Amino acid sequence: MKFVIPLVCLLLSAGCASRSSSKSEKHQMEMNLHKVRIDVDEIKHDLNTYEIEHHVLEGKLIDQEQNIASLKKEIAELEKSKMGKVSSEIQNLDKKIALISKKQDTILSDIRQLSLHANETTTALSQYKEKMTQFEKAITIQEEQIRNIIKFREGLSRGDTSHSSGRLYTVRVGDSLEKIAREQNTTVGAIKQVNALSTDLIVVGQKLELP
Repeated sequence: MKFVIPLVCLLLSAGCASRSSSKSEKHQMEMNLHKVRIDVDEIKHDLNTYEIEHHVLEGKLIDQEQNIASLKKEIAELEKSKMGKVSSEIQNLDKKIALISKKQDTILSDIRQLSLHANETTTALSQYKEKMTQFEKAITIQEEQIRNIIKFREGLSRGDTSHSSGRLYTVRVGDSLEKIAREQNTTVGAIKQVNALSTDLIVVGQKLELP
């Protein structure tokens, strides 16, 4: 949910680009992107913390296994000596082993839970990275649209409207520059030149001026 508000802000800023300065819009978009990156860094930090706790628990489990092996060895030595006086000590050792085994089960359960949580965190991190990439693409497109608006304003202020035919095309789902150029009897290069596009990347709802 925390990414919904930044995304809405980006969309709103695109809608009112003609009413605000390009510098302030770019600053707002950079602030939104910075917030997203901070959120991703926090998730990375949490993931590293879980990995450290996972390693610590694994170390405890190894220590417990070594203790159990040592106790079993002591029991074997006592049983071999057949000393009746140590029977009570053997019973105490058995109790210790049972207690350690119980703790070991608890540690194993904790490790499984941490592993599951780490996997979920990794998946969430991948999704955030994908969203971050989408935001960066959207910002790039918004910057190009802002440049187009500024260029159009400059042309109007000079009284130069020869570059615009007044034909606008709204990008739909499944569109690409090649598809639009084919349907409008023009070329990809002409569309990119008229709209000052540096790449073939377009998004749904984007306004394109047709040559």
